[in-house]
Amino acid sequence: MRRSERNLTGNDRYEGFSIDLLKAIAGMVGFNYVIEMAPDKKYGAPDPETGEWNGVVRQILEKKADLAVGSMTINYAREMVIDFTKPFMNLGISILFKPRQLIV
Repeated sequence: MRRSERNLTGNDRYEGFSIDLLKAIAGMVGFNYVIEMAPDKKYGAPDPETGEWNGVVRQILEKKADLAVGSMTINYAREMVIDFTKPFMNLGISILFKPRQLIV
């Protein structure tokens, strides 16, 4: 969310790379949008007991949102219920460790 000395409303409350990308795509394709946060402020995971999704994924499944833009990890469970574009950013996060030495 954007910080400002004046009270911002609507889409003006948000800024960043994903927002810039959304603006550019909307301009090229020709659609209007209203940015809203998921009520629970989560990306989306299934409840282990009920299988119901929360977060942005739930908003899309229940047709309360047409699309989502952000730093959302693509995983198998999510791919089974919603479609993703190709990732537009890859952080290349990895874990480094010292290999064990073989004693002969």
